[in-house]
Amino acid sequence: MLWIVNGLIYGFFTAIYTIFNQHYQLNGYLLGMWRGWGISLCCLPLLYFFGLPDSAYIWFLLIFQGVMIAVYDSRLFFASARYGAGATSRVMALTAIITTLFWWFLTPESFLKLLNNGTVVITIFLLLFGFTICYWQMIKSPVSQALVNYMIPAILSLSGMSIVTKEIAMSGNSVWNGITCYLTIATFVSGCLNAYWFCSSQKPGVNGFFKQVFSPHVIKVGFYIISFSAALITAKNLALRIAPNPGYVTALLLTAPLFVYGLNKYNKIPDTLSVKAGFLMIAFLFALMILVTGNYGVTD
Repeated sequence: MLWIVNGLIYGFFTAIYTIFNQHYQLNGYLLGMWRGWGISLCCLPLLYFFGLPDSAYIWFLLIFQGVMIAVYDSRLFFASARYGAGATSRVMALTAIITTLFWWFLTPESFLKLLNNGTVVITIFLLLFGFTICYWQMIKSPVSQALVNYMIPAILSLSGMSIVTKEIAMSGNSVWNGITCYLTIATFVSGCLNAYWFCSSQKPGVNGFFKQVFSPHVIKVGFYIISFSAALITAKNLALRIAPNPGYVTALLLTAPLFVYGLNKYNKIPDTLSVKAGFLMIAFLFALMILVTGNYGVTD
């Protein structure tokens, strides 16, 4: 059950993460830089206590993870500013199904064992499908074809990130080692890639680069994003480490709009979210959690 708790914490911080650049309207590469390098620098001392990866395979996974983080971060930030957080998060609903299918493809032996119980597999598909439909109905923001096309790399990256995060967490020497390596190495790679994209697209020059990256407003925003992103990553790692399938954690992640609705309600900000569809989505999610955590043979 702990993965459910951490998955919901992951969803809460993702809610803040998704609406962040809708408010600040900053360059997505710039935010990706701060998120990547900032978290890496803050967590660097932890390597002294928990150590570096001891295999080339883990190093490869961490670097690959950093590339996917860079793609996901920049696309999400740019899309939130350009299309709005509601429409952007609505498109990301596709990730839960894609992640589940990816994981089953990568774990054929476990999936074939699960497939022996056809009723359970069909029920999982129906629950994920119902969950996704309710999610789309819940968020009323219109989705354009341009947004869908723009977010496809982010959707695939988030699916890949979830699977690689689980693999890193399972392959690490300990929980702390896996989280520390993610928070330092993978985020550093993502910061470097976002910095390259920022310089290639903006061509600011050396002086212009430092002036934009370290402007007072960006520094303030950067500290915000470092703090809640570190909490997000930690919760995600803990959830994915013990969940049977990363797709189920992604489904919990998609509770983020409900947290956004609650925050907007508290701050008296209008929100077009459908409460009825939201409760239906929670019902499907609750049924999925019972199926996964109960004694029904779901091991993948």
